[in-house]
Amino acid sequence: MLKLSLADPPSKTDSPQLRPLSLYQANCGRCHLDNLQGAPPAIPSLVGLRRRLSDNQIRTIVADGKGLMPPFAKLTSEEIDLILSYLANPTGASADASANRIPVNAGSADLTAAHYKSGFGFMFANSGLSVIAPPWTTLTAYDLNSGEIRWKIPLGEVPELAARGINDTGSHFPKVNPVVTAGGLIFTGTRDRKVRALDSATGTVLWEATVDAALEGMPAVYEQAGRQYVVFCAAARASTQAKATPGHPASADRIPGAYVAFALE
Repeated sequence: MLKLSLADPPSKTDSPQLRPLSLYQANCGRCHLDNLQGAPPAIPSLVGLRRRLSDNQIRTIVADGKGLMPPFAKLTSEEIDLILSYLANPTGASADASANRIPVNAGSADLTAAHYKSGFGFMFANSGLSVIAPPWTTLTAYDLNSGEIRWKIPLGEVPELAARGINDTGSHFPKVNPVVTAGGLIFTGTRDRKVRALDSATGTVLWEATVDAALEGMPAVYEQAGRQYVVFCAAARASTQAKATPGHPASADRIPGAYVAFALE
């Protein structure tokens, strides 16, 4: 049986107790999740946000955006106030919601046994893996003159699956945009903590190295004293999990973030 827990859309007719929760779910919950934990470091936690930032600072971020967060210019001052009130007391708002809302799948069995869970735009099975068949990340080269695909390969792997001999899945969460050197090398990295160099003509992996943390952002290529280097940001969590799921609690361990540079021979 397919069970989905869906949030009701916000409405002008929401009760005063429920409207802050509805506004949070509609505008913030997709990325920062129902528990406000987000997915650091890319998506910061909102737990205790009003102790760290003033209301004016939060309003500026909501209106103008910051980092990966887009601006939410359509939110009124009143709506931002309601979201701020939810951030100050999310437990109370959630309790009100539980007492007043009728679940979408009312009458079904225990909701904690749901087979599928969703977080910031993805849908996962209880294993923590996407419900979409792999490969989850691919790298594709197009002929820009004809529009035809020259080659397409799975990029990266899921360490938990690779350890069981399941390969060519692609990384579960793509994190790094590729760069191409004048010599025809593509440099990229993935959530499996691996940096790779590929032949731009064929997509063949020519070299790879493992770093201490998952990669994110876009590598930079530069020259110093006549030698070429490529540097990566290794500061993301390397895991199959996007958030905690049954049997797969999210790790609270500190990420050993670093910039890692490699010299080109």
